[in-house]
Amino acid sequence: MTLRGLLRGSLLYTLGNLLPRLGAFVLLPIYTAAMAPAEFGIFSLMLSLSGLLAIGYRLGLDGALLRMHFDVEPRRRPSLYLTLAGVTLLAVVGMSVMLAAVAAPFFGLLFPGVDFVPFGLLALAITATTAFQYVPSSLFRATERPGRFLVFASAVFVIGTTATVVFLLVLDLGAVGGLLGQLAGGVAVVAATAAILVRFRGRPLDRQLARGALAYGLPLVPHGMASWVLSLSDRWLIGLLIGLPALQAQAAVGIYAFGYVVAQVVSLVAMSFNAAWIPFFFARGEGPRGPALLREMTSISLGVLAVLAVGVAVMAPEITDLLARQQWGDDALVAADVMMVVALAALLHGLYFMVVSTIFLRRRTRGLPLLTLLAGIANVIANVVLIPTIGIMGAAWATILGYGCLAAATWWYGARTYPIRLDLPRLAVLGVGVVAAVATGRLIDPADAGTLAAGMLHLAIVVAFAVLAAFLLRGPVQRIRPLIAVGAEDAAEVDTMLPPREDA
Repeated sequence: MTLRGLLRGSLLYTLGNLLPRLGAFVLLPIYTAAMAPAEFGIFSLMLSLSGLLAIGYRLGLDGALLRMHFDVEPRRRPSLYLTLAGVTLLAVVGMSVMLAAVAAPFFGLLFPGVDFVPFGLLALAITATTAFQYVPSSLFRATERPGRFLVFASAVFVIGTTATVVFLLVLDLGAVGGLLGQLAGGVAVVAATAAILVRFRGRPLDRQLARGALAYGLPLVPHGMASWVLSLSDRWLIGLLIGLPALQAQAAVGIYAFGYVVAQVVSLVAMSFNAAWIPFFFARGEGPRGPALLREMTSISLGVLAVLAVGVAVMAPEITDLLARQQWGDDALVAADVMMVVALAALLHGLYFMVVSTIFLRRRTRGLPLLTLLAGIANVIANVVLIPTIGIMGAAWATILGYGCLAAATWWYGARTYPIRLDLPRLAVLGVGVVAAVATGRLIDPADAGTLAAGMLHLAIVVAFAVLAAFLLRGPVQRIRPLIAVGAEDAAEVDTMLPPREDA
């Protein structure tokens, strides 16, 4: 794969991964019109719960499948996909029955004011259907088919979004309707997975592959749960710690979730680039030019993310005013502050994605749960201290602390077995520029300068920072081209398991 191929693949993966979040973003005006802040808070809490349960349902097999695709012989790959999907099916059925029986009596204690029926049941159903998403996603990533990945993501997006609009605007089902829309997308995931696995029918299930995948993947489960603590537990903690009646607490969760969803577009782009970067790095990272490739690509990826983060953080007042203020009133303005802080936290998340690739390359995943657990503990402690004091902004600042700890700990752990030599001076200048741009944007208040004038000034700040970032990235872009050109000669050819490569 050339640099052009990597960037093209990253763009297609970004579009594919962006679609679910884009759906959430595009649907935000519908959510705010069809649901009060408290209803949106319940909706967000159930999606947060589904995200946690999905980690257990998958048993870490989503991480194992991509790695093992490159480890097993091509003739065994169909059995690998069938076997891991079968293990997931057993986990989905068993865990769903167990959770439905055990959690129902205590659901109201965990989520005050939220009933298990229908909300808890819908969360279980969403988790059960979306648990299989890793199968088609891993296949298209491992075989370097970003076009097919985009088609798959687009189909799920269209089905889920259309169903959500019908349930919310036509049937007026509120939070239940929003969850039913998510479930419709999950059903589409199951259908796509079944269509792929049918092509591999007749291949034997392989216990050895199952054992190897579980040995690789199970250590990732606590890692994933700790990651959930970093990114999604704050909704639950806000409801428990903010010290407001249930309805007002749910409204606070809804406002926080709104700001978080918008800002998470930065992390989403980082995750999407990671989808293209991981198989690319697996093929080249062990070579003599691997450390230099990691260094330059880290500078480039963080530079692009910094421009996006500054854009979201500086333009947060205008985004909030456009999407939520008319429906939710002045209370929604707090979401702009949440947006600013979480966008900056996402930059640290982007750094984590780059350095953690060395850990997956060297198969040192056993240490990841401890790293994410420590970062998760720091995040929870910060939430416990800050939420009762400064409300939902405490959860936003705790996110920065958590992602910062995760990136630092992962960097240290990865560097123990892989030479991580990042361009620290360049990254430092980039970081100072981000802080300066966001701080300058904060000085311009739309209430004082006027909405149009403030928006134009904010946009000018974003453009100025983008120019600075482009200047800083000229060197890394020039240096990485020969690294990729040479590395491509030694990279192993990937078995496609698919018909000839498509153009899209």
